[in-house]
Amino acid sequence: MKNLLLCLVVVFAGLLVGCSSGSSSPAAPSLISIAVTPATPSVAAGQQQQFTATGTYSNNSTQNLTATAKWTSSNTTIATITSPGGLATGVATGSVTITATVGGVVGTATLKVTPVVPTLVSIAVAPLTSSVAAGLTEQFTAIGTYSDGSNQPLTSTAAWASSNVTYATIAPGGLAKALTPGTTTITATVSGITGSATLKVTAATLDSIAVTPANASVPLGTLTQFTATGTYSDGSTQNLTSTVTWSSSNTTTATITSPGGLLTALTLNGTTTITATSGTVSGSTGLTVVAATLTSIVLSGAPTVTIANGTSYQFTAFGFYNDGSKHNITLLPQVTWASSNTAVATIATGPGRAQAVGNGMTTITATVGSLSGMATLVVTTATISSIVVGPSSVTIAPLTAQSFTAIGTFSDASTQNITQDVMWKSSNTTFATISNASGSVGVATAVAVGSPTISAAFGGVTGSAPLNVSSATLSSIAVTAASAGLAPSTPTQSSTLALQVVGTFSDGTKQGLETVASCTSSNTSVASVSGNTVTGVSDGGPVTITCSLSGVSGTASLTVEALTAITITTPASDSVAENTSVGLVATGTLTDGTTQNITGSVLWTSSNPSVAIMSDASGSFGQAAGVAPGTVTVIAAFSGQVGVASLTVTDATLSSITIKPASADIALGSPQGFSATGTFSDGTTQNLGSQVTWSSSEITVAIISDAGAISTTGTGTTSIGASLNGVSATPAVLTVH
Repeated sequence: MKNLLLCLVVVFAGLLVGCSSGSSSPAAPSLISIAVTPATPSVAAGQQQQFTATGTYSNNSTQNLTATAKWTSSNTTIATITSPGGLATGVATGSVTITATVGGVVGTATLKVTPVVPTLVSIAVAPLTSSVAAGLTEQFTAIGTYSDGSNQPLTSTAAWASSNVTYATIAPGGLAKALTPGTTTITATVSGITGSATLKVTAATLDSIAVTPANASVPLGTLTQFTATGTYSDGSTQNLTSTVTWSSSNTTTATITSPGGLLTALTLNGTTTITATSGTVSGSTGLTVVAATLTSIVLSGAPTVTIANGTSYQFTAFGFYNDGSKHNITLLPQVTWASSNTAVATIATGPGRAQAVGNGMTTITATVGSLSGMATLVVTTATISSIVVGPSSVTIAPLTAQSFTAIGTFSDASTQNITQDVMWKSSNTTFATISNASGSVGVATAVAVGSPTISAAFGGVTGSAPLNVSSATLSSIAVTAASAGLAPSTPTQSSTLALQVVGTFSDGTKQGLETVASCTSSNTSVASVSGNTVTGVSDGGPVTITCSLSGVSGTASLTVEALTAITITTPASDSVAENTSVGLVATGTLTDGTTQNITGSVLWTSSNPSVAIMSDASGSFGQAAGVAPGTVTVIAAFSGQVGVASLTVTDATLSSITIKPASADIALGSPQGFSATGTFSDGTTQNLGSQVTWSSSEITVAIISDAGAISTTGTGTTSIGASLNGVSATPAVLTVH
């Protein structure tokens, strides 16, 4: 305590000494200047700027005077400033002086107030929601809203994006491409501000349908498959054939299945429009029904036919068409026949019969336009050795007819049918006459009771056969039509029926009179008759067909009615082996429900000629020839009606041929027929009919026709053979007594 007091006394004493000396303390530093910063700032109207006032004193010290200075603006309509504080606020465009004052000392700065720059507040994307089919596009737009309430298009400057590029993509500029069904979010972004919209991608929509074949010309009676191809909004295509609705604008020209698109050509030279429709979208094309186009010509006997000098050979020209049909075009006026060496053989345009005039080789050609069929004809030096005439010892009644055949055997041991080359003669024309006229060569007509000899002479050799004309008189005639109904013909197709005219004679025998009886129709405007063939003309009936001979008549009644349907009968297996043929039958159903065999009247076509060919040739109507393995649609068309059947061509090969009967014993002059059945590698069997080559080992006993019919020429035994495609049958034995 004592020490503390001592210290206080010392300090106090010092103070007293100072006061008593008479000297003053140093002066405080004075404010010299004020610096206002920033010196020349710029703010937008509505924005603020903080100013700072820094004082510099006489002793070079500085001090922040912002909070104590008095702040002023030279123009408060341009900018205001807080005082104290120094926080300036831009009001309007212009420049002001900002002043800070402390104790009479002033500092200034210049503040520039610029126009207000509005800021982006939001972005609106349009359309806000949309639905677009896959493959189509949608244009989006972006509109920006700013702080001053203004709007501005941002479509071209925004950054566009799709949340799922599997469903849709979007390009700069806002164009979206719909890809696959789904929903995606479309966004537009500018300066960190984003707007969005929803895009729903739906399934692609059908834009158009193309129908093919376009503007087609199809052959009459054929089937044509049409195809409908849809093009969609996404650029994809799809086969719509089975789902569209098909129609034909003219169903008399062509019909088309719906669904399916399978067209049937019905009327020659007709036109129609084929349309395929799906919903509100349609596609169509024109169609014309035309005659089939000839694609090739094949001559019978090709590649090589061999005959003896002085004889002839009847060539047949078969035309093959693009509708899968085969026609006999031998007599068509468009066919030109020629022989390359007329010193060997000549051939006249028309009948197609080549006449050998010298030894050697020539090429026989049948030409239509630019197409030709050719065969080599070899004329040998062989001379006639003998002639066999058949049938022998046949008996017929007066006024009836009998056809004879002449088979020549030549010096080279060859045989040849020379029926057309011999000179026919009857030993007594009082009993019977025989014709040498074209179209009836070798046909004998009985005149009166007797037994004339029918002879055939060629090259100094004669063959003969006795003909017996009985004393039987005609008692009655039975006329039978193939059916009681007949369809009317069309301008391009004839509907016909073959009449069976059978005479019963006083001796109880029966004989066909088709070639000698005279047949008439009671109403030729409904049905006409030529020979033994009745042709339907127009709906009507009943019509009476009368056939007369020697004062005896028989009648048949039939009605001509519209055809309502066609049915094709195929083999039980619906198949045929390649390189063989099978017969199909077309049956027409008439208005009253009766049926008619119209096999020879319909137009037969095949959907694929490379698989099977259908015959429209006389003598083989409805024969389907297998060309190569496959399946075809066979068509039979007549009078606006079609029958359709499926036929399969197999690759089975012929294994064996069986002739029936295996043996036969007949009297001289009696008829006999043989049939040939083929067995194939797949176990199937097939009637080979007239496809096989028939032979008789002893033509002096019997000769056999291409159809397997026997004409006896003498008594004895002969072997009947049949061969096809290199396969031969075990011969049948024929005994003639």
